Amino acid sequence: MISTQEKKSPLESLYHWHTVLIVDDEPGVLGALRRALEREPYDVVTTDRPGLALDWMTHKNVSLVISDQRMPEMEGDVFLEEVWVRSPMTERILLTGFPEQVDRLPSFRKARLNVMLKPWDDHELKRMIRTLLSEREGATE
Repeated sequence: MISTQEKKSPLESLYHWHTVLIVDDEPGVLGALRRALEREPYDVVTTDRPGLALDWMTHKNVSLVISDQRMPEMEGDVFLEEVWVRSPMTERILLTGFPEQVDRLPSFRKARLNVMLKPWDDHELKRMIRTLLSEREGATE
């Protein structure tokens, strides 16, 4: 299932709204990340199924994807690599509680990932998202 939280505003046409897609197999993590971003100017979409997320992305413009590393359907680094193949301009954040797993990733995958360790700090996560989206905006202009 895909869950959305769209931001609506009368001034919506004055702003560039970003879609942030969050993929994690733990409902508690999805809820915590949604709450952390609820006051940010993003449409937040969550799912616990990486395959469904990839299918959904074929019809939607996603600015940034946050993915857990350890999921039963697909490892996060593999999922984010597929996101990069399908949509190279989409920014990617790998969320993991196991930094040693990141160290073992192939270098070509590590080079394309931004890593946030669990437990994350909401302010640090928001800062990383803002920076990545700002860089993305600069690259598309």
